Amino acid sequence: MKTSAIRLGATGALLVGMAGCGGGGGYGGSSGSPGTDPNPPMTATFASIQSHVFTPICSACHAGAAAPQGLKLDVANSYMMLVNVASAEVPSIKRVAPGDAANSYIVQKLEGHAAVGARMPFGGPYLDATTIGLIRQWIDNGAAQ
Repeated sequence: MKTSAIRLGATGALLVGMAGCGGGGGYGGSSGSPGTDPNPPMTATFASIQSHVFTPICSACHAGAAAPQGLKLDVANSYMMLVNVASAEVPSIKRVAPGDAANSYIVQKLEGHAAVGARMPFGGPYLDATTIGLIRQWIDNGAAQ
């Protein structure tokens, strides 16, 4: 089985820091031998998505007491606030429905076709198709922690 991967290099992290609530994915990269790369490629695992997307991009807004819709995407809270949890905007849809990315609210928000609210990250830049594809793959694979 071939696994898709992207790199979020130092340039991407700098842009995220400057963008506030917005952010991008899949930018830049670093080279080096396997096992020595400080920014390994993103994979379709929760830990990788947390370190490449939720922490550097989403938690700029989705953290603390003022997190939009009460959704905290920091390391301590994101998994328990996403997986099998009803969306605050559309309670009939789970934020992450394990095995069903197409009907997961997070995917609808990231792709910009949710019935309610704005596309995320709010105001852009939006995640690239490869990054969203890895999030979809993680969900379709069962959304394991």
